[in-house]
Amino acid sequence: MKVIEKTGYPGYFLIVEDFIRAAREMGVSVGPGRGSAAGSAVAYCLRITNLDPIQYDLLFERFLNPDRISMPDIDIDFDDEGRSRVMDYVINKYGSNQVAQIITYGTMAAKSSIRDTARALDLPLGDATVWPN
Repeated sequence: MKVIEKTGYPGYFLIVEDFIRAAREMGVSVGPGRGSAAGSAVAYCLRITNLDPIQYDLLFERFLNPDRISMPDIDIDFDDEGRSRVMDYVINKYGSNQVAQIITYGTMAAKSSIRDTARALDLPLGDATVWPN
């Protein structure tokens, strides 16, 4: 708690707790927590994550380290249908000028896509080779 206070992030934790609690009250499925935030006992106690970092010997310093100047990053997963309701809640409570949605999209090369499709369809990998390695 001292590190969170020293780095100036108590409000961040309380806001994240607020909209996760609201999501659960709305019946929106919330992920159990992933990434380095799972190493925070404060996040666990606030029910931001569902993983006890003490039980699993997770490191808080990977999440928030006073010697490294970077914002803490709490990765949160909501079900597809509920995500927009959570966004509406946050915008209504905190104002649209205070809210941004950040998402990461991954891309795959054509060769990898074809091989993954073949695996999913239980096709022999040789059938998925469309050009030489």
